[in-house]
Amino acid sequence: MSGILLRYLAFFGPDKRPVELSFAPGLNVICGASETGKSFVVETIDFMLGQEFPVRDIPERDGYDRIRIAIESAGWPPLTLDRSVEAGNFRAYEELLTDRSPQTEAKALKWRHSAARQDTLSFALLERMGLTGKVLRKNAAGETRSLSFRDIARLCVVSEEEIQGRGSPLLSGQFLTATGEYAAFKLLLTGTDDSALVAARGVSDRREQDTGKIELLDQMVADLQAELDEEGAEEVELNDQLARLDEAIRIQNEALADVQGALDAVLARRGAAATEVRNRRARIAEIDEFVERFTLLDSHYQTDLGRLAAIHESGSLFVHLEQRPCPLCGALPSDQHLDSECEGNIEAVVKAADAEMVKINRLRRELADTVTSLTTERQGLLESLAQFNHEYKACEQELSEIASPAVSTERASYNRLVSERAEVRISLEKIGRLNRLIAQRTEIDAEQRESTGGPSSTKTQVSKNVLDEFAQTIEGILQEWHFPNANRVFFDEGKRDFQIAGKDRGSTGKGLRAITHAAVKIGLMEFCRERDLPHPGFVVLDSPLLAYWKPEGVEDDLRGTDLKEMFYRYLLGLRKDSQVTIIENEHPPDFVSRNGNVIVFTKNPHQGRYGFFPTT
Repeated sequence: MSGILLRYLAFFGPDKRPVELSFAPGLNVICGASETGKSFVVETIDFMLGQEFPVRDIPERDGYDRIRIAIESAGWPPLTLDRSVEAGNFRAYEELLTDRSPQTEAKALKWRHSAARQDTLSFALLERMGLTGKVLRKNAAGETRSLSFRDIARLCVVSEEEIQGRGSPLLSGQFLTATGEYAAFKLLLTGTDDSALVAARGVSDRREQDTGKIELLDQMVADLQAELDEEGAEEVELNDQLARLDEAIRIQNEALADVQGALDAVLARRGAAATEVRNRRARIAEIDEFVERFTLLDSHYQTDLGRLAAIHESGSLFVHLEQRPCPLCGALPSDQHLDSECEGNIEAVVKAADAEMVKINRLRRELADTVTSLTTERQGLLESLAQFNHEYKACEQELSEIASPAVSTERASYNRLVSERAEVRISLEKIGRLNRLIAQRTEIDAEQRESTGGPSSTKTQVSKNVLDEFAQTIEGILQEWHFPNANRVFFDEGKRDFQIAGKDRGSTGKGLRAITHAAVKIGLMEFCRERDLPHPGFVVLDSPLLAYWKPEGVEDDLRGTDLKEMFYRYLLGLRKDSQVTIIENEHPPDFVSRNGNVIVFTKNPHQGRYGFFPTT
């Protein structure tokens, strides 16, 4: 049985040097640092094998407008395909082209599969595998459609996201396409398509509507189940977890209330201290203003006393000295009326001045007493101000070192618990919704059974003997790789996935899921090759050794084992008409470089190849 070998992949653009990769039969390894375009290579290969959507628009791709892939098939002319980076149809050349111009005439191949056309990429590739004209079951009613190469491609090209997924390696996870996907697997595993099926005809409109409802419900059930499987959620465990979280939140709320109460008490103490500090500072400022005013007033009193003392002294002297012009009225001695009183009675003036001086001195004493009292009060305020300042700073320190951190810690714990409870409730709500959808589906199915007198659908079946042989192939591969506990590998028809040592493959960590997914895809190729069954003959796997560089936990960690070495030794020993391309972060052992095609992306502009695209 013929197949397909990838030989060349390149990007071309005007005034751009081609970006090229060459592939060899057998083992190819593309390894190196992250963000160098390794996964982009996988996406590009898938795109050039008929994927509908354009390749990712990454900055490094700027200036390139065309992609080329070249393949070989035993017994067939080489085939080189050119396609725009924006998708669309292909130009095909029956020669093995690299970066040179074609010597043969181009033939247009449509990207979309059509059972009625032979000018499609799908027909060209299926023809090289001997699978043209094959049909697959489309739905539970037994309707069929023609086989497309895209049905086969997803069993050969595996992205990093797919290889570590919890779902079956044989299915994409979309329920509406699951029937056709499993039928494609059956075709490869047995060589038998679904052309013998006869679809039920004359189905009533009601039944067609119900069938559509069932398919929609099945899709919704599958999507919800996939989410729950990814979360690892189980209803009993979630209910127990919810009860524990409710109790933990209650306890945490009490603890939060306690520390919040302590915080409020410290805040109240700090507030009271701040109020006392503020009041005392205001009173001290008021006292300082009063003392300043009283000092000014006292200076006025002293000035008045000086003036009055001068009056007293000059008046007393005037009485005992020789006659001179009256100091008050200016009358000359000859004009003075000494025997009569005048408004300027000196003796009366002196007495009045003396009385005023007595009054002012009394006021000064009272003023001095007031200033002394204020000074004493100010000193007391300063002493108490220091105490309240100390109290305020102590409260600040307690807030920064004890109370606030304690509240923050307790509040963070409370918020974390509330968030966890919200997540659990969301998962429980999903489970409730899943149960309601299943109940709806069961009810519609039961109604169909009553109306038709029997089952409403059939399903794809693969011989148990064939499935067991395939499971033994996977078991043998895992054992050769020294995979831990690689025994009793069993194919679960209900989940369409494998159990290994009694444990569902999808329930393990990402790293173990990746390596077992790789075993399934390589095992399918080997199973078909050994039995001369149709298979493309190549597999592209992105990050199958995830457990070596990004394990999820202890059980998912394969570091320290020889699985990596045995994995590569096994791949080097594959049949010469098979091809495996491995995309990995870590470099393979040295013996792989000597016996296989190893391409290293260094992410170093000064050493080797930087990445798939050159550095700018």
